[in-house]
Amino acid sequence: MLRQRSSKVAAAILASSVVIAGLMPVAAVADSGNPEPVDDAVIADLVASAESVAVGASTPIDAARPAIQSDGDAATVSLQSSDLQVKLGSSSEAVVSEAGQYALAEDSSVTYAVSYPAEGSTRFTAVFESPTAEAPHWTFEEGTQLLLLDDGSVSVSDGEEFLGGIDAPWAVDADGRSLPTHYEVSGSTLTQIVDTSGATFPVVADPTVNFYGPYIQVHLNRHESITAVSGYAACAAILSKSPVPFAKALQIACGAVTAIGSAQLVAGKCISIHYVVGVGGPAGVWWPWIRNC
Repeated sequence: MLRQRSSKVAAAILASSVVIAGLMPVAAVADSGNPEPVDDAVIADLVASAESVAVGASTPIDAARPAIQSDGDAATVSLQSSDLQVKLGSSSEAVVSEAGQYALAEDSSVTYAVSYPAEGSTRFTAVFESPTAEAPHWTFEEGTQLLLLDDGSVSVSDGEEFLGGIDAPWAVDADGRSLPTHYEVSGSTLTQIVDTSGATFPVVADPTVNFYGPYIQVHLNRHESITAVSGYAACAAILSKSPVPFAKALQIACGAVTAIGSAQLVAGKCISIHYVVGVGGPAGVWWPWIRNC
């Protein structure tokens, strides 16, 4: 999902946001109890408007358009600059189409859109028009491991290497009211849950994948991993003894490490911490993840 498999240096940060796109009147979806189908052009406008609210700019109209595959099976798409496949929703009969800079896959109750907003970036978007719609979800290819962290973010690996991180979600409705939202993880499937009580539809959810580098990783062995999850002080003490200079700076990650808990370390799992230099300010960003050891 998140990086060029041929490169050990490229790392992906999967940033997620959720907004309700209601920046224009859409009579076709005003009746959430029995919404009429929305055509592709309207979907594209909704997504562009939602992107502007969520990240300050929509996907450029001249951006390369992703290719969604759906040959009698579930709709899937490759991430930009990566061979990792992501399945959109759960339908095996998604209708694939295009609208401007977006590739679309209309599922039974959700329309999924994919775009490449910048070099090395992939943006996933799910538009659902009623409170009875299936919760939008994305399933990464087999072997991908998703770890839900205490702040609502999700780290992503393949059990051997870090692949990326998914930022904690947020949501607002068409009237600008924030909505409670969170992720749920089941295997390699990421589901976005939004409390739409009293919300104005449609809802647009849009995780975005970006590639960064260089990075540094600190790997804890089995004993160190078990000790680290026992408490902040124990985690910090382990990192302070590391011969890797940056490990000391990563003591700030111990809050998230201790929240992982020993249950996540069954079947020979260990903890690693991935640090992306120069991203998110001078301190960079870090992601704890689980690896096979």
